Amino acid sequence: MSQRVAIVGTAPSWKRTPWADPTLQVWGLNDAYTLGFPRADRWYEQHPLHKLYIRARDQKVVYADQVPHGWYVRPEGHLDWLQVQARTIPVFLQETPPKGWPTNARRFPIEEIEQELGAGYWASGPAYMLAHAMVGGATELHVYGIDLASEHEYREQRPNWEFLLGRFLGRRLRVTERQGMRHYEGDLGHLVLPNECPIMKHGWKYGYEPKPAPLPGKLELQRIRHEKAQLVTALAHWPRWRRKATALDRLQRLDALEIDTATQINHARLAQLPPIVAGV
Repeated sequence: MSQRVAIVGTAPSWKRTPWADPTLQVWGLNDAYTLGFPRADRWYEQHPLHKLYIRARDQKVVYADQVPHGWYVRPEGHLDWLQVQARTIPVFLQETPPKGWPTNARRFPIEEIEQELGAGYWASGPAYMLAHAMVGGATELHVYGIDLASEHEYREQRPNWEFLLGRFLGRRLRVTERQGMRHYEGDLGHLVLPNECPIMKHGWKYGYEPKPAPLPGKLELQRIRHEKAQLVTALAHWPRWRRKATALDRLQRLDALEIDTATQINHARLAQLPPIVAGV
């Protein structure tokens, strides 16, 4: 495996991936290919294939109440796309690939990963990919398109992600900024993040600097999420005889408002972050 690996997700900074660098392996996941990645050297789909909710090409919106609990939405043709990729690049799946899949489709080596890095603390697909890179001997890691800034990602996935990044880097660390990228040079590894990525950032030095004023829109986001939760609960118990088109339209509107408001808050948070100082 190349010692230089880029893990690429779907947040806007995915566009900053240095696609033309032939010494950098690009690893993608799930249905990120729908964004139009120019290339990929590995792909990961670590959700059970029998629990993929396939969205039809003409289905513009998928409502929460349409997807069974524990299932994951993927576009029509997703499994076919994975099989095509497995003709030329490794494609890692959670389970043993179905009969007839190309030989490059492989079961993810979870036992090897846990033997090396420990069991029981795995909170996201990118975390498995990072662990795979570490076990494979990667010494330079680039991360694009992975912010983990939405509410559930921030709570559930980001601590595990940053924990593993810390293990990748080691004990001693030097941080610099060059050409809009943050470079974390540790005694074990070298991490590269886009400057706009909120990972491994905090808005102030606790105890030494004043806490910034509350971000605008935070109360509005709480209100939107409260109404959304109430509506989802109501839809779960909706009488069969009662039309729910209006409620579903409102849920769709709340989804859009939640994304827009959370994005505005995240941008405001990034604007408050201090500049990187060499040697921190």
